[in-house]
Amino acid sequence: MNDDAFARLVAEDVKNLSTKMQKEYLMLPENWTRWQRALKALVDNLRRQLDNISQQENEALEKYQDLGEEGTRIITEMNMGFQERRKKIERFSYYVEQKYDEVTRMILLGGDQVDERVGLIEFYRKAIMKHRELIDEYELNPTNIDEALWAALDGKWQFDDITEESALASLGDD
Repeated sequence: MNDDAFARLVAEDVKNLSTKMQKEYLMLPENWTRWQRALKALVDNLRRQLDNISQQENEALEKYQDLGEEGTRIITEMNMGFQERRKKIERFSYYVEQKYDEVTRMILLGGDQVDERVGLIEFYRKAIMKHRELIDEYELNPTNIDEALWAALDGKWQFDDITEESALASLGDD
């Protein structure tokens, strides 16, 4: 697919007008960076359009402000048109930037498996917390393996400090 067709596909996806097959095509890992670049180009283009509208407003004001009532009417009508265009571009730009952020996160975190990974991480976190609750509830003495597991919740890796001797010693603390 050439760059222009790909850019149109990306814009259609932002508008939720793409087909399931087109969405699947965008989700192919080999298309992620191209998708991100197309979204960035779209964001830049929309910003240029907004700048252009501001410039046109200023030019219209300079051109018609000295025409009295007729000039004021022309400026008012033009500004209404500019405001409508600006509103549409800003709304579309908002969705493009959201999609850009989403694609960037997908690239950084590894794709559509992110939700599954986050769910699995949360599952493990809850399991470790429940393990600790049960140790406390049944008034068991935690081993250094238990403590290393709990430290993992705080992002600390203490398993390398455990030896067979220290593991057996912590079992004998009952």
